[in-house]
Amino acid sequence: MKLFLFVFAIFLGEALPVAEGSRILIVAAHGTKSHQNVYVPLTKKLATRGHHVTIISNYDISEVARLDNVRQIWLEELAIDISKLPNMFTVMSDPWKKIDMAVEVVKILMNQPSTNAEITYGDPRVQQLMASESFDLVMISEACGLTCYPFGWHFKAPTIAISPNVLFPGRASLLGDDEHHSYVPFLLSSFTDKMSLYERTINYLVSKFFQTFVHDWHLETVHSIFKRTINPECPPFIEIEKNFSLVFTNSHPSFSYPRTLPPRVIEVGGLHCRPAKPLPEDLEKYVSSSEAGFIVFGVGSAINMEDMPEEMIQSFIKAFSRLPQRVIWQWKGKVRSDLPRNIMAIPWLPQQDLLGHRHCRGFLTHGGLNSLQEAVYHGVPVLGFPFGTDQYHNIGRAIQEGYAVKLEWKDVTQETLTTSIQDILHDSKYKKSAKRLSAMFRDQIQPPLERAVFWTEFVLRHNGTEHLRLGSIDLAPYQRALVDVYLVMALFFITPILLMFFCVRRCCCRRPTVTDAVKKQQ
Repeated sequence: MKLFLFVFAIFLGEALPVAEGSRILIVAAHGTKSHQNVYVPLTKKLATRGHHVTIISNYDISEVARLDNVRQIWLEELAIDISKLPNMFTVMSDPWKKIDMAVEVVKILMNQPSTNAEITYGDPRVQQLMASESFDLVMISEACGLTCYPFGWHFKAPTIAISPNVLFPGRASLLGDDEHHSYVPFLLSSFTDKMSLYERTINYLVSKFFQTFVHDWHLETVHSIFKRTINPECPPFIEIEKNFSLVFTNSHPSFSYPRTLPPRVIEVGGLHCRPAKPLPEDLEKYVSSSEAGFIVFGVGSAINMEDMPEEMIQSFIKAFSRLPQRVIWQWKGKVRSDLPRNIMAIPWLPQQDLLGHRHCRGFLTHGGLNSLQEAVYHGVPVLGFPFGTDQYHNIGRAIQEGYAVKLEWKDVTQETLTTSIQDILHDSKYKKSAKRLSAMFRDQIQPPLERAVFWTEFVLRHNGTEHLRLGSIDLAPYQRALVDVYLVMALFFITPILLMFFCVRRCCCRRPTVTDAVKKQQ
């Protein structure tokens, strides 16, 4: 009996590392639906382990609505209205519209942080939560920006920041590291980790521009809104940032450029990836009916395929009709009657289940990070059609790794589509590269989701990660770069040389005196 109790106690300790369910607050009040792929799987896993999770989000998350120990505060005003977005297909084919869109993006960067703060801090449910509840841990989405920073300080709880991508510009410096602009490309650029002098210069400038206008410019504004509406005793945000316990990044060297990272940064990229589940019966029957297999075509949830110009639609239809493969096309809106038999248009893609299917041969995508992570996980070659944001960056990395081809929207014709699709289907190097990366990505000591859970509960068990705090956090930039040390060393070596120079000059070049003249006459 004692042996049974002993074994049971060990099993219980393994199953429940944190014996008592903790109270966790996740603040993700701004961002796109794709950003949920980082924190929603983690929320579900934490909930199954007995933790009580509260989510402040700008979307209603149906996946967690049925969980008893998960509560949502839905800020509908901050939801991104897709209908107000410009027609991206038109934008990509017109340089002037690209400029107009860039101007609009800058306006959003200038105004959105204060708007987020006013709506979030002014919501009665958030104010009630801040006034009467307590939490053991606060997790914040970097996409939410400055608005979510003070929650951890307010609740006197450790904070874990969650990036929907790689480390944002400026974050490494706040954690005591260097930004490494020389080989770490800006996440919204098409640069790689091997840049020319010109590219490194541009990379540095745009990174600093992003950091200034997305972060530094709004520090005092959002801070003052929080002090006015919630807590007037709040310290400067820059001090709060330096004390984040951890930062989870949605990155991994198999699909992100490798870089040095501070010890408080944990890579959990691809934590939403999973083995394929069985497809619905009708879809399974369709994709299995061709020995040539099938390809998947989807461009994410924010883009409506119906907005595509008719000429471009016809190019896709004609190119697809020439393939022996089936095509699963993500199509929202009115179903077209002119689709050939080898094309199935459906409004929603069970994307991972399709990519992981044994008959999947290729993936046509806009190059969103989550989509490329799934392509790598399932080992599927990619044809990328980037629109903007981080998609050029992601596709660039995929091309460098050898499993992708890029085709610009302005270059889409029946001929270019046919050539590009045939490349990824019939050139074995793309499939081999995709399989190689898939094996590397899966070959980890623990899956990314388990790693995220471990470190979350580690912070809960130890109330932070003070032991991982770099001493360089408290140093000025010139001290981290050893500029003061180099000056001391320069003085140490230069001073004796200068003294010797002046001594020699005094001895050899001094002017003759009267005494010297008398001696000479004698």
